Amino acid sequence: MRLLLIISLCFCSCLLLANEGVPAPKITPSFKFDGKVNQLEWADIPPIDLIVQTPVYHGEPTQETVIKLAYDEDYIYLSGALYDDEPEKILANNKLRDGGDESTEWFGLVIDSYNDKQNALSFFTTPTGSRFDAAILNDANGRNPMNLSWNNFWDVKTSITEEGWFAEMRIPFSSLQYQVIDDKVVMGITIWRYIARNNELHISPDISPDLGEMGGFRPSQAKEYVFENVKQKKPFYITPYVLSGFNNIQSINAGGTAYEADRKILADAGLDVKLGLKNNYTLDLSVNTDFAQVEADDQQINLTRFSLFFPEKRLFFQERSGIFDFSFGSRNNLFYSRRIGIDSDGNTIPILGGARLTGRSGGLDVGVISMQTQKTDEFLSNNYSVLRLKKQVINENSQVGFLFTNNVNSEGIYNAVYGFDSSIRILKDDFLTFKFAQSFSSGIEPNLASVDPSLFWMSMSRRTEKGFTYGASISRLGTDFNSELGFIERSDYTRLGTRVQYNWFPGEASSFLRHGVSLRGVSFWENTGNTYNSCFYGLGYNWQWKNGIRLELGMRLQYDDITEAFELANVALVPVDQYLYNNVQLEFGTRTGRPYIFRGELSSGQFFDGYRHSMTLSPVWNVSPGLGLSADYEFNNVVFQSRSQEFTAHIARVKAQLMFSTKFSISSFIQYNSLDHLFLGNIRIRYNPREGNDLFIVYNTDANSQRNIYEPRLPATNQSSLIVKYSYTFTL
Repeated sequence: MRLLLIISLCFCSCLLLANEGVPAPKITPSFKFDGKVNQLEWADIPPIDLIVQTPVYHGEPTQETVIKLAYDEDYIYLSGALYDDEPEKILANNKLRDGGDESTEWFGLVIDSYNDKQNALSFFTTPTGSRFDAAILNDANGRNPMNLSWNNFWDVKTSITEEGWFAEMRIPFSSLQYQVIDDKVVMGITIWRYIARNNELHISPDISPDLGEMGGFRPSQAKEYVFENVKQKKPFYITPYVLSGFNNIQSINAGGTAYEADRKILADAGLDVKLGLKNNYTLDLSVNTDFAQVEADDQQINLTRFSLFFPEKRLFFQERSGIFDFSFGSRNNLFYSRRIGIDSDGNTIPILGGARLTGRSGGLDVGVISMQTQKTDEFLSNNYSVLRLKKQVINENSQVGFLFTNNVNSEGIYNAVYGFDSSIRILKDDFLTFKFAQSFSSGIEPNLASVDPSLFWMSMSRRTEKGFTYGASISRLGTDFNSELGFIERSDYTRLGTRVQYNWFPGEASSFLRHGVSLRGVSFWENTGNTYNSCFYGLGYNWQWKNGIRLELGMRLQYDDITEAFELANVALVPVDQYLYNNVQLEFGTRTGRPYIFRGELSSGQFFDGYRHSMTLSPVWNVSPGLGLSADYEFNNVVFQSRSQEFTAHIARVKAQLMFSTKFSISSFIQYNSLDHLFLGNIRIRYNPREGNDLFIVYNTDANSQRNIYEPRLPATNQSSLIVKYSYTFTL
């Protein structure tokens, strides 16, 4: 209780420290945006001081780089003269929006527009002029801290000459959320250039590789720039869409003797509005929300007793999504936006509309979401609401927050959750995290003093990757705790997690960038009966070479007390018993800075009372700037000899991307799941002449590979659809 009181007092009374930052140079209003970086407007702008971060920290750069930053009343500009004495070796392997990897050159910046040291937006380009933008959350720490599905309005122009490649970027202030204080805006900005063939990163400010691969994306490490006399830009975008097409679903008839086709012609329309409000807030409105253009989910095979997790890809939920994060261990989160408009089988539920409000004022981050789904034959109409507050306290890297979620259907049945969380930096790299939440549901008597409907989490960790690092956490989730708008793998548990790690960075003389040893473990107890439920401990050693090659070797020991039998992949039964088993794992990645990259993982060993042998292979081949190929193959062989049960599961995914330009592309995605005997296909054509103006043509289908395994005989396809969607954004 004393800790809660301290956090509450900090939340209510602590003031943020003022930071002046470096004045950003202002450019003439007559600036011509044409991709030419040597024009007169740039002549008086001083270049950014860069250091080499990798492969040798503070080493000598192999190529000259001149980067300049400036702004006017409407835009932030970034220019790059990215010289190369071997221009024929410049790797320009992608034209796709948000595409690309370590096999292509990169140039751009990360902007912490609110200077909150936690959230940021990244804008990058390649020699082909492709655009990559993403949202960064939680200071680029934890699992999946980069949201690649976020997109916004901005422009870039590039060119390749015999001297190298050159780029100009402009980012509208109206595409950023920021805070004006005394006619000044302070933003944290990190700028870098990546030379692929040398695995070489030039960066500003000086960010040590000790912080790991995401160090260059950390808002807490950015350099503060001051933009003077910038007015608050209030975006006002209206984006209507129209949709047409057909849907064909095969359903078994009333007698159960055959499948019949249910064909529907689709015709629909909707509207999205983005409106800038006073005090740095942005309101997003959506009517008859549709996500037809979203890429299909990856097929997965569940070899656990817990639910599968699928990432959010829908654009409406992307902006400032980091402030809604309330995570506690693994993928567990009190807010999982896929609960809105998607059922447990991945099928869409029509969304009538909703609103989203985000902003920051006086160091307080605010996020509000309210969405209403339509009544269907299977589901009642539901309202989903979320309120999130976060505030910096004590120092610029510490914060406290509050979250409230509510789900109520048309019959008044509800589930509500409130939670408090804090993350306090107590030393340079050491953080103390505390979270507490309670749930309230229809039919359960509220009891604020009970631990049964409550969640508790506390952890201590060191956020660096050089030398000794650690992490320790303890959490408890009560018997009656229920978060219908969240994703929680287990129920009724107490959890203890530990991590100890030591990494070496050998320096310039070594071919290794880093290598290190780690020991990780997690234990679970069931609160009911106070029984030991499961645990795993893993010991591993990893190596990373300066040319990008990666290798990690590990072994894992696991214990499970299965109190209720369950099926694996609907094929093999794991009976009630206590199991102790182990396996070995190998992960690898080939050299970066090549048109082809190959990653994989192998594991083999015991599995409950049997054996499991697994393999994952992920090749990527950028054939040319206009053609990219990638694949994923997963193999699992599970054998329970004592029960004469065995199955082999294959999942194969193949993606092909044909990019005629940065505005027009065709992508195809084919998947195969051997357990379901099912092929799935997705073809998506996108024409994007400018941001906010999109034409999508999307075809989805599947095919049963073994039609005679059930009676009646399965149809050739279970479903197929062709959808044409066009949206146009009016800027007012």
